[in-house]
Amino acid sequence: MRKLLEGVIAPSIGELRARLDALDKDVQELGGRVDRLDGRVDRLTGTMEDGFARLNGRLDGLNARLDALGNGINACLDALTSAMLNSRQATYPDSIRTRLEALEREIQESRKA
Repeated sequence: MRKLLEGVIAPSIGELRARLDALDKDVQELGGRVDRLDGRVDRLTGTMEDGFARLNGRLDGLNARLDALGNGINACLDALTSAMLNSRQATYPDSIRTRLEALEREIQESRKA
C-alpha cells in the first residue's frame, strides 16, 4: 500500500517542483522588468522636472515683459491724457471738447480692464 501511495504522490511532487521552479523563474524575470521600468520612470521624472524648470524660467521672462509693456502703455495713456487736458481751451468748439471728454472716458475704462 505504501509503495502504491508513493508511486502516486511522487510524480505529483515532481510536477509541483517543476511548476514552482517555473514560477520562480517568472518572478525573477518580472523583477528585472520592474527594475528596468523603475529606471525609465526615474529618467522620465528627471526630464519632466528639467522641462518644468525651463518653462517656469520662460514664464518668468514673459511676465517681466508683460509688466514692462503694461507700464509702457500706462505711461502712454498718462501722456495722452495730459496732452488732452493741456489742449483743452475755451476757444475750442464744443464738438472737440465733447470728443476729448469721450476719449478721456475711454482711456479710463481701458485702464480698469
